[in-house]
Amino acid sequence: METTIWILKGLLATLFTLIGMSKIFLPKAKLLNNGMQSLVNLEPNQIKGIGILEVLGAMGLILPGLVNIYPLLSGIAALCLGLTMVVAARMHQQLKLPVAPNLVILAICLFVAYHEMIGF
Repeated sequence: METTIWILKGLLATLFTLIGMSKIFLPKAKLLNNGMQSLVNLEPNQIKGIGILEVLGAMGLILPGLVNIYPLLSGIAALCLGLTMVVAARMHQQLKLPVAPNLVILAICLFVAYHEMIGF
């Protein structure tokens, strides 16, 4: 089970790092053209802030377990990233966009958080 959790944490960290970096470095118009229509009502600084939080959350998934210092923090990071998926799903719902990808990522975040926190 430990290997499965590490694979899921790696996939989540990769996903949130790539999405977060694109939100930090790409202009809003480019993000909207790339399919991130849920960002249409947000200011560019808000988008950059979300990107920074996603990258920090991705680091929080991996680093505590990697250096074996406070591994419980990985579960907390997974919960926080899951919360971002709840907010994203709500934004998608308001704009009548599909919410299924957000719910799948939320389920993976909750699975990782559960196993990281129970294992503690």
